[in-house]
Formats: sequence, structure tokens, C-alpha cells
Amino acid sequence: MDFGIALPTAADNYKVVQRAEELGFTHAWFYDTQMITADPFVAMAAAALKTSKIRLGTGVLVPSNRIAAVTANAFATLNGLAPGRVDFGVGTGFSARRAMGLGAMKLAEMEEYIRVVYGLLAGNTIETPIEGKRRKIRFLNPEIGLFNTKDPIPLHISAYGPRSQALTAKLHASSRTLRAGSPRSTA
Repeated sequence: MDFGIALPTAADNYKVVQRAEELGFTHAWFYDTQMITADPFVAMAAAALKTSKIRLGTGVLVPSNRIAAVTANAFATLNGLAPGRVDFGVGTGFSARRAMGLGAMKLAEMEEYIRVVYGLLAGNTIETPIEGKRRKIRFLNPEIGLFNTKDPIPLHISAYGPRSQALTAKLHASSRTLRAGSPRSTA
């Protein structure tokens, strides 16, 4: 059985994650709520350096807060520090966007974001709108080893309603229960 912890992200979360790993926890999830908690990728990187088994995931990342190419790069970099131990938890950003006076983003926008992130992680050239124009983007020079796009990064979707649950099934992700899963199996 898998057990995880969710953390209001702080720079020193690695201490809690180290202890959780010692106690047999399998996952640590880091909130992505700017202006309320610290940056999850910074905290996850610190935890990656201090642990060896526990999986590290965004719980959950808010697509509107980072462009997809930046997210793909952050995940690939983190995957270099913790190969095969990284999870991409994503949601529409209800609480993080409320901190900026916004509502949750549309599921179609989140789906497009996921498509771009995973396309880049797969090594594909992706066409996506950036600053009002369709642009082709891809990782440059992946063969020199500055990041890891080889080890898979499972997808987890915060899916409380029927439409987000349908998207979870369509993308073969696991749902908000934040249990272990992979893009090819549902939990």
C-alpha cells in the first residue's frame, strides 16, 4: 500500500520528507500556491537531494502560473536529481488563482497545457500559442545530459467534478486521491 504526505511548501520541507521516507511513506506532495507557500520545484529539488526512494510531486501545479515549456523544463531538471521519482500533479488552481482574485481555469486549457508539457518531455517538437502566435518549441540538446526526459513522470489530476474525472480517464491519469499511478493506469 502507498502512503503519501501533502505539504504546504516551504524551503526546508526536505526535513519532513526525509523523515517521511524513513517512516515508509511513498509520496510527498508539494502545494503550488504562489503568494501563500514557497515554490514547489525549489522545495522538491532540496528533498530530492536528501532522499533516495520517496516520490516527489506537485500537489497540485497550477498551469496558468507557469508557461508549459518552463514546467516541462522544471520537471526534466528535477527528474535529473530524482530519476523516476517525480510526479506531475495538476489542477485548475482554485485556491492559488483565488489568491490573485481569479477563478479556476478551464479544463480545456489545462488539457492543452498537459499536452504541451508531456509532448516536450517525450522529446517532440510541439506547436503551441506563445504571445499570440503559434510557435514550435522543443528541448534543445537533450543528449548532453542537463536534464532527464528518459524516466517517466506519471500524471495525477485533481478531479473533484464529473468533467475533470472524465479528463482524468481520457488522459489515463490517476485522480485527486494522489495515489501512485502512471499515465497508462487509473487509480
